[in-house]
Amino acid sequence: MQGKILIIEDDPAVRRCYERLFQRAGYAPWLEPSGAAAEKNLENHRDARVVILDYRMPGPNGLEVLRSLRKRDFDAACLLVTAFATPEILEEARRLGIRRVFSKPVDISKLLKEVAAILLPGASRENGGGRPAGS
Repeated sequence: MQGKILIIEDDPAVRRCYERLFQRAGYAPWLEPSGAAAEKNLENHRDARVVILDYRMPGPNGLEVLRSLRKRDFDAACLLVTAFATPEILEEARRLGIRRVFSKPVDISKLLKEVAAILLPGASRENGGGRPAGS
């Protein structure tokens, strides 16, 4: 497997699609149905290199989840998926170090390319695997 990806998505059908997509691409997807579940199981996901977060979920939204994970020194590269990309959400995403925001419906080829770019050999957390430089 090329890399471990934590996927936090409340919609079971979308979770399954992401799981199949990333498995077929040679990655190891870990699935969590909510931000609360991801926070509870964080120690099981410490070696994830990428997190794909849905923005709108029951309980804490994707940015609230990321804020909580960052406070616990979880520094994987994060990608946000949303149908609600307001300027305020985009600004908060930038402040929290979201590498890229994907609008729904997600262009799967672009999502796969972004994940591949993060997980390329040599793309360490210091040079592209974690929070974006200059943000």
